[in-house]
Amino acid sequence: MSGLEAAAAVSGLIGLTITVIDASIQIYDAVKDKSGIPEKLRKVSNTLPSLVELLKGAQAQFNKDQPPKQAWIEVEQEVKRCQAACQELHDILESAYPKADAGTVGRVFKNVGNLVSRKTKTAEEWLKEIHGYLEILKQRQIITNAALLDDIKKTVDELFPRPGLTQNNVSGTNIGGDGQVFYNNNTGSGQQFTGHGGNFTFNSK
Repeated sequence: MSGLEAAAAVSGLIGLTITVIDASIQIYDAVKDKSGIPEKLRKVSNTLPSLVELLKGAQAQFNKDQPPKQAWIEVEQEVKRCQAACQELHDILESAYPKADAGTVGRVFKNVGNLVSRKTKTAEEWLKEIHGYLEILKQRQIITNAALLDDIKKTVDELFPRPGLTQNNVSGTNIGGDGQVFYNNNTGSGQQFTGHGGNFTFNSK
């Protein structure tokens, strides 16, 4: 297989991933009354259009011959894993949002916190994993919409708040994972940060 063919195969995998996410969106849209959907599941579902937009942007990059084909070949495994994770997420949403009467939907919503995929991960855990794969594609310049990816990251952060960390009137940027360094500029009054597992630098204004 030539380099062009190998890169095209990766782009094709992204197309299949888009198809899976589109199917998940249709399942979510079919729920007429969303008032009873648990907050976490609703937040995950609301990120689906953004996931599609990001992946369509990646395909547009391929059609513009950007970035070099070697970059596409190097992310083949991540794209395969992303596709598998999206399928797992789809399976959970399909279980959570059945095509049934309102009474059945309400009953499923009450128990949806216990819904996991066959690999024993929840919907929010799969979203977090998918975001990680998309970050790799961004690093390879296959995904270029950084703002949209940041929006998904914000949702992931809401679903997985850092333990032992409180915040009041503080804005800042996390430039690493657990135990890494945070730089924050406090522009308001109130508490700063209390937490464990990282180094913190504060600049008061």
